Amino acid sequence: MSVTALTRASAERNSGARNDAWLGLVLAAPIVATMIGLVIWPVIATMWQSLHRVDPMQAGTPFVGLSNYTALFTDKNALTAWANTLFYVVLAVTLETVGGVAAAVLLNRLTIGRRWLLAIVILPWALPGVVNAIVWQWIYNPSHGLLNGLLTAIGFDFDRHVWFNDRSSALILVTVVHVWRTMPLTVVIVLAALQSIPKDIYEAARIDGANRFQLFRMMTLPLIRSGLAIALAQSTVTAFNLFDEVWILAGSSLDTRSILVQVYLEAFQNLRFSRGMALSVLVMFISLAVSLVFVSRVYRETRLD
Repeated sequence: MSVTALTRASAERNSGARNDAWLGLVLAAPIVATMIGLVIWPVIATMWQSLHRVDPMQAGTPFVGLSNYTALFTDKNALTAWANTLFYVVLAVTLETVGGVAAAVLLNRLTIGRRWLLAIVILPWALPGVVNAIVWQWIYNPSHGLLNGLLTAIGFDFDRHVWFNDRSSALILVTVVHVWRTMPLTVVIVLAALQSIPKDIYEAARIDGANRFQLFRMMTLPLIRSGLAIALAQSTVTAFNLFDEVWILAGSSLDTRSILVQVYLEAFQNLRFSRGMALSVLVMFISLAVSLVFVSRVYRETRLD
């Protein structure tokens, strides 16, 4: 092949690469524009407004710097909401991870009726959070609720027991409702990771004398670490953004108030919009930090170099 032909072929390849690059930019432009308009710009505007005093009862929006943020560290209601949210996160993530892995392992071993059982498992996650919370509000009802009825039927003295009068039980019951709604997503993620494991390695390990516990600890858990990391990330972020269940089951009660409920109360009940925006910015940064930790873990576990 002559030099001219080689040069022409190289030019055609470069032209094709440039055309592909431009096509990719054109196809990605609507998504980028949507992200800028609906996510990035509102976040920047919220962060900027949180540095001002935005109060409909006072004229003007003067720049106040970090005073809205520093005030949150001395606000007892906000600190209590943070403590409640931390409880929700720790308990919910633990229950979702343990229960999700156990349910996924069980579903992975089934050969008959798996699709129907999986559809039943996914149902709470498919329903709106408000619907789930209303159903559980009926279950917890002190006068005709299912929970008190079952406990009374088996001999316990829980007739007309009001569960939300005690802070500890109220926090646990709200967490149970949240786990009921979000654990199915963990099950689906872990099940997908389990089904990607080749069966041959289990057969080889059994030939070497490994029992079921050793197979799970030494082979299954290491091989589904990336899926577990994704499940942990979504569970943690969802628990930090807990709102529907808390608001419907307990309203604005300080005993069960989550940080997002506190954001709502600050902005729309106390009309301190800048304080609410500052609190929401803190929640966003904490959620992003947690997500980055888990995403970086997935990258380290799955990269090929």
